[in-house]
Amino acid sequence: MAEFKKVIFFFFTTLLLAHDSPYSLDKFKPVLEISKLQAPKSSFNPLYSRKYGDFADYSNKYFYLQDRKYMVFYMCGNHNRSELRFKNIWKVGTENKKEMEAEVKLFPLDEKKEFTFLQIHADSTLKNMPTINKPLLRVVWYKKLKGKRSHIWAIIRLGDDIFSRYQKIDLGVMPKSFFDVKISVYKNVLKIFVNGVEKVNMDVGYWGKYYNYFKAGVYLQDDGCAKVLFKKLTVKD
Repeated sequence: MAEFKKVIFFFFTTLLLAHDSPYSLDKFKPVLEISKLQAPKSSFNPLYSRKYGDFADYSNKYFYLQDRKYMVFYMCGNHNRSELRFKNIWKVGTENKKEMEAEVKLFPLDEKKEFTFLQIHADSTLKNMPTINKPLLRVVWYKKLKGKRSHIWAIIRLGDDIFSRYQKIDLGVMPKSFFDVKISVYKNVLKIFVNGVEKVNMDVGYWGKYYNYFKAGVYLQDDGCAKVLFKKLTVKD
């Protein structure tokens, strides 16, 4: 009888902890087939990371499908992340427009300072060519910055070395519901649109020697936890 109770307890515990896989929805398959999951660090973790395109029937407590509609990224802890890293790399001078568009809802939870949910990051793993382990762009939620509370910001690096300054552009107060962010790069011009309104139009030719990739998910810059729901995520790279 005791053994039977253990089996029943395990069964119901599994039901409570189990999550559906985002790959089970057709709308997310295209982006998952060209990305890998990094969690909780950039190095591969057999419990929480996933290799490129290997998402069939996969979920964990940091990456799952909610309400059979939304792809969820959740994480706690300073400099931890649950993010998709897209495979294709490109330069900002590209003549084939690169785009990432997301319809997201943010949950800062108890995050103390800021978290990133979209990025353009330089590829630091390449051989025999210029590299830097820095993002050109981070789209972030800040708890408070420049006297403004709970706003979305574009953090853009202004030079091509590790000592470069950043420009912080206010994209508006964080919506309480889902909102759309589109990032495009074409012929050295970076553009960011929020709900169809152009917020950034900037020459980033100074970044031209680096190869880059898109990232999407949640990356914490401080203690606490945060969660991001994606209703839509598309990448043209």
